[in-house]
Amino acid sequence: MEPAAHRNPRVTINSNCGNVTDSYKNVWNNYEISMSDEKRQILEWLSPLAPRERHQTVSDGRVDGVGNWLLQTSEFKKWHTSEDEAVNPVLFCYGDPGVGKTCMSSLVIDTLCDQFDGDNVGVACVYCDFHDHKGQSATTVLGALLKQVVAGLDPIPDEIQNAFQRTKRQVDGRAPRLLEIRTMLVKSLPSFRRAFICIDALDEFPAKNRPELWDSLQHIIRECPNTRLFITGRPHIRDEIGGYFNGLRSAAMIPIKPITEDIEKYLEMRLDKDRDTGIMNDSLRADILRVIPATISGIFLLVSLIADAILDQTTIHQRRQTLDSMTNGLGLQDAYNTTLQRIREQGGSKAKLGMQALMWISRSERPLGKEELCHALAVEAGTTELNVDNYPSIRTILGCTLGLITIDQQSTVRPIHFTLQEYLGAHPNLFVTPHSMIAEICLTYLNFRSVCELSPTDHKIWLERPFFAICFVLLGTTC
Repeated sequence: MEPAAHRNPRVTINSNCGNVTDSYKNVWNNYEISMSDEKRQILEWLSPLAPRERHQTVSDGRVDGVGNWLLQTSEFKKWHTSEDEAVNPVLFCYGDPGVGKTCMSSLVIDTLCDQFDGDNVGVACVYCDFHDHKGQSATTVLGALLKQVVAGLDPIPDEIQNAFQRTKRQVDGRAPRLLEIRTMLVKSLPSFRRAFICIDALDEFPAKNRPELWDSLQHIIRECPNTRLFITGRPHIRDEIGGYFNGLRSAAMIPIKPITEDIEKYLEMRLDKDRDTGIMNDSLRADILRVIPATISGIFLLVSLIADAILDQTTIHQRRQTLDSMTNGLGLQDAYNTTLQRIREQGGSKAKLGMQALMWISRSERPLGKEELCHALAVEAGTTELNVDNYPSIRTILGCTLGLITIDQQSTVRPIHFTLQEYLGAHPNLFVTPHSMIAEICLTYLNFRSVCELSPTDHKIWLERPFFAICFVLLGTTC
């Protein structure tokens, strides 16, 4: 398996299971440098999913101590410490949107890696992503897991090398098939004394592809008694898990819901980072730490949005008013309504930029990189050339959207949570003719004089224009 430094966003497997430290990047860079070209090609062949940044992003955003209650439950202790095959091999943690399931997943992954450091134990994880339905299949997810298993093996097993060489001899080659990947995983996992597979947000995995994934996971757990499976998701997939793993002594289940101490720790962190000390006093701080945990008990995301709204105000009085108004029976949908209203109330160019950024992110066919988004927002419909002085900084865009969008380690701009994507999709009147506007911006860009003069054979020039490729993708879905 892969070195400890290689803890990844969508997929991570670790053999050494060491801590993610400040030397994370240096360790991984050295590992990549030492990897042979053939091995690198084999890893790329196994799966297109990139296995590193997501986990690092989530882990970096966790607050120390939050979620530790999960590690103390009897279900978790039995699942991760017992080597008795009679213990449930599957642990499912479920909860409503926004309760912090992904942070819990990263906590479990890091805990497993830390506790089994140097003990011939493998930890593999996948973060499912509702943004990537086209790229997520049982084949790519299991291939990404196998990719991490193989990364730490030297030499790569003959079976995998031979399969890779066979496909290279075919025209354009081909990716490995699901059955091949599953077979290779079943043969590789017993190389470890114990192995853990962790899958976050399985409810975000495309429903039409889930049966294949369930079948494969069931097969792996049955054929590899040393392997345990950790899953998080919304409550509605409990029946699916029970149906597929009923013959495997069923699955242990733990509901995920923030406890008061977790919310208090998070708020203390936010308040400690507040640099506007002149508009915070002991009384207001005490009220924030008392009122929010007492009234907002179930949704971490809602707590985050309320904290954003309070700390965005410019006086103690305004902060107290915001605390009072946003803790009066507010739900997640109400919080989104309130935040969008705050974006509009910025007025002028800030309100326009914030709403346009949300339109592009929510209506784009695929996730946008930060450079792509900045270019999209810089183009003025009907103009003949891009005005570089009209290019907004990503920092300005983030500020104008008031915390509703975020940037991951791969420089991809995303809604803060998939419930925001659902909210924006359920309110089509938020944006005026968004698809027509996107098409007009793309056509304007492609008709810029500087773009029309580019040589069709100079691929390097095309690659240097981050908005060029996305224009064709978006025009194919909006026109």
